[in-house]
Amino acid sequence: NLNDAAKELMRQLSHRTAMRIMNDLESKGSTVRNPSAYCSTAARKARQRQERRHNHAEEEGRPSTVEEEVVDIVNHYAALELEDDTADETGIKKAYRKLVLKWHPDKHPTDRDEAEERIRALNEAYEVLGNPAKRSAYDQQRRAVEMRRLGK
Repeated sequence: NLNDAAKELMRQLSHRTAMRIMNDLESKGSTVRNPSAYCSTAARKARQRQERRHNHAEEEGRPSTVEEEVVDIVNHYAALELEDDTADETGIKKAYRKLVLKWHPDKHPTDRDEAEERIRALNEAYEVLGNPAKRSAYDQQRRAVEMRRLGK
């Protein structure tokens, strides 16, 4: 149920990237109020990353191909200011609560947009890391991305 602008932005992406965005949207379920806005933002960010990679490759004098890309994954541990894989459930909950209080938009009236963005990242991180099944899948995905980055 995407609007025409969101559909057009998604069409401009590679099939793999568009499917990743749609899978992310599906995994978030009813927590996303406006799927068109979510997909539009994700598509714009994907295009910007692609352009940065392309420009960086040109600066280094090497060809930029889609096949050489290694998908990067959001670091939810960093969002909660935790060490990777070392935090337990209580540590995750404690870090989440501390940071939510710190970044509450009412405490940042001048930087409200940044605070809301931080809160969204914190909520997403806690949703993944606070659920043992999602955390296990996330950790496995991070290890796979790291192995691919190392060429193994």
